[in-house]
Amino acid sequence: MKIDAHNHIGKKKGISVSVDDFIKNMDEAGIDKAVVFSFSEQIDNEYVIESVKRYPDRLFGFVTINPWSTTSEEDLEKAFSTDEIHGLKLHPVKHAYALDDHSLLDPLFKICEKHNKPILIFGGANVYSSPNMFAEMAMTFPKVNLIMAHGGQMYETTSAINVAKKYKNIYIETSSMFGIRIQNIVKKNLTNQIIFGSDTPTGDMELEMKKIESIVKDENELNNIYSLNLMNLLNGGNSL
Repeated sequence: MKIDAHNHIGKKKGISVSVDDFIKNMDEAGIDKAVVFSFSEQIDNEYVIESVKRYPDRLFGFVTINPWSTTSEEDLEKAFSTDEIHGLKLHPVKHAYALDDHSLLDPLFKICEKHNKPILIFGGANVYSSPNMFAEMAMTFPKVNLIMAHGGQMYETTSAINVAKKYKNIYIETSSMFGIRIQNIVKKNLTNQIIFGSDTPTGDMELEMKKIESIVKDENELNNIYSLNLMNLLNGGNSL
């Protein structure tokens, strides 16, 4: 089974991705299931929920929350009360906050801890969501599983690998990563903490799969990356 952990549906200025078109893209690429959430620039969690209701056997919804919103905690609790939402999506860069801002983020992390839901967070070489900030939150909330989207991107992948090795509740999502960086993760025996993602519509499912399969040849490791690691998190699993 192949599950893509990083996909946007809905609309923002200049881009529109309907759920029907997205499902068609999944079928063409050979993706069995996918995590979907709205664009951070124009949040539409209701569209995500309705989309998952239409394709419950194919999609897992994550709710996108802007922590600066005065209703952020209420919105998160409401989303987690539905059967369609399986996790939280945060984008510190798009919404301009530091991931380790405890006064802003701790209330949301506590809600995720209470409901045993994972958080997928943009992770890159920037002042908002560096791997060291992931480490801070992973240490503070050891029962909350964090998925580092893009694995530190081009310049922070070594740091991303180091923090994932130290904190077993940090998982590295592969979209936009260089193949050699993924190879380094495999060499560090961290394939139980790698999660496949493509970041559509910016990324391409088929190209991202080819990248993984050009590096990882072991069938058990591929199963971990493509499905088992993510399903463990979606089912409430924790490495601790």
